[in-house]
Amino acid sequence: MKKFLIFTVTAGNGHNSAANAVKEQLEKMGAEVKVIDLLHEFCKNKAFIWVQAKGYGLACQYAHKIYNAFFRFYQKADPEKYYKSPVQSGLYEMYDDLLKYINDYKPDAIFTSHFLPAVMITNLRKLYPLPAKTYSFVFDYAVCPFWEAATGIDYLLIPNEKYISYMMGKGFKKEQLLSYGLTVNEKFSKKIDKTYARKKLGLKDNVFTLLVMFGGGFWSGNYKIVKNIVKNLKGRELQIIVANGRDEKSKNKIDKLKTCNSIKILNFGFSKEVDLLMSSADVIVGKAGGVSVTESLNKYLPMICCKKLPEQEAVNVKMLVEEGAAMQYKSDKQLIKILNNLLDNPELLVDMRKNVARIRRPYATKKVAEDMMNCNATYEDINIDYSKVNANVKRMLRKTKPQSRLLKAQEKKAKKNAKNK
Repeated sequence: MKKFLIFTVTAGNGHNSAANAVKEQLEKMGAEVKVIDLLHEFCKNKAFIWVQAKGYGLACQYAHKIYNAFFRFYQKADPEKYYKSPVQSGLYEMYDDLLKYINDYKPDAIFTSHFLPAVMITNLRKLYPLPAKTYSFVFDYAVCPFWEAATGIDYLLIPNEKYISYMMGKGFKKEQLLSYGLTVNEKFSKKIDKTYARKKLGLKDNVFTLLVMFGGGFWSGNYKIVKNIVKNLKGRELQIIVANGRDEKSKNKIDKLKTCNSIKILNFGFSKEVDLLMSSADVIVGKAGGVSVTESLNKYLPMICCKKLPEQEAVNVKMLVEEGAAMQYKSDKQLIKILNNLLDNPELLVDMRKNVARIRRPYATKKVAEDMMNCNATYEDINIDYSKVNANVKRMLRKTKPQSRLLKAQEKKAKKNAKNK
């Protein structure tokens, strides 16, 4: 039986969702799979764990402009100076445990749903044999910071062919880049007939249907959006599906919301059938995280997104708008204007769906799982002193110099030797 390791990091739900999607696909193919949360398993630095798990969301909510400036600054990092990346120092204490875990489990391949384990594997491979092929994915339609420190993995999934040059600019080689799309649960790649989906949900078949799924936690916004629509679209016939996830406060407030006869609201809490909800909708108002965007694209679902977003999500939306697969609003008033326009001009949605069909890349999870199933790793008995791994990696990174500087030094030395001869 093939064995696989999947490393994730709890930094929002997207990374864990992608990890579980790959796990489910591999298990369907008969493999043994373990999913490990890198930080919760190996990290003793509670502050570093908090920054990854909570700091990101808080920064996006309360320090939006600062976070975006930080993102754009590190986007421009010199790939040759990967060893100076600010993520490196937070990983020093975990290398011994990570390497030992991999060598004890002996996976045929590894998938990482976050760049942190990919960075660690890149560094370990400079010092120790690691026979398992390693796969990861960029998890957004933006070129995110810190991937320049993770170029030692074998393969990186990217949204489409347009991203090859972007990631080569980060230091990856063309042969490492797989234009499969991004990994989400394969059920989002399967078509469900819209008439069937609406009938199953108790909705009318010929009425404009809007899915509101603006997340919970730091990004709660469903109630405000639904209230705005109900207030300003009275008299217009439409159906609103709301997916609140674990945001019970939002669900309860929407349950109590007074509506009119022309607007039907179907209000869900946490649902395991988001693919069915998407299949029944004409358009979605939602967040623009990489996983959410990919699920929507795979379901042929055009998006309406707000303006104030974390930088990577802003780039995701910019791509969607430029491709004609999404619209963006800056205010509550503009959202109503967009919805009125779609209600009055149904041909706009037809065009948007055509654009979605052009840029979507379904079945990425199945493709990467098939690739991984073809991997066979052979582990030789190697005597490793795991108590020295952390120090060895730290020393190696501190001694690292930019490749261009090394080449110049070699050229200078060669010229000097030639002159002496």
